Amino acid sequence: MTTKSTESTHSPAFAPRFRPAMTAIGLTAMVVALAAGCETAAKSPADQAAFMERTRCGPDVDENAIAPILDGKAVLDVAPMYSTFEANKSGEQSQLRGARLNVSALPGITAEWLDRALECHGAKLALGHAVALPDDPFWLPGATVDIDVRSAKDGFAVGIAGYSASDAHRILERAEAFAKEKGAARPN
Repeated sequence: MTTKSTESTHSPAFAPRFRPAMTAIGLTAMVVALAAGCETAAKSPADQAAFMERTRCGPDVDENAIAPILDGKAVLDVAPMYSTFEANKSGEQSQLRGARLNVSALPGITAEWLDRALECHGAKLALGHAVALPDDPFWLPGATVDIDVRSAKDGFAVGIAGYSASDAHRILERAEAFAKEKGAARPN
């Protein structure tokens, strides 16, 4: 078994008299970074939706362009979306993250634009700036969702993930109900 040496390779200029000052500066920087991170994480879903609408939802985001997805006509199927991670002794484990919808390609629409349009759609619903359809899977009342759109053969794979196990289950339930209501299939 090989081990790496953890000895310092600092020059003598950073010898003992400077280490306490450098440590204090480092610790201060870490505390400031953690405080900034906590402030961001503590924002409510409404705050996050308002930020999204303000920064990413411009006049070029027209919901008419994504109407075939929102009305379900372009939705081909829905499936659970899992993340897999290495557990200590038990090997790989899977955790439900939300739902994946496969949708048909839309003329002139890129994955990046569709990602932004669906995020804006969700932000508008969260803020009450649009009328929500029953079981719309692209937003979750009282929570924030993460939407990730990727090109997939003849269409797009739309991942909708929650930030908790409860949200992940709610997203999947809404997506399955949406797909069933719109006549989309669920893969076996």
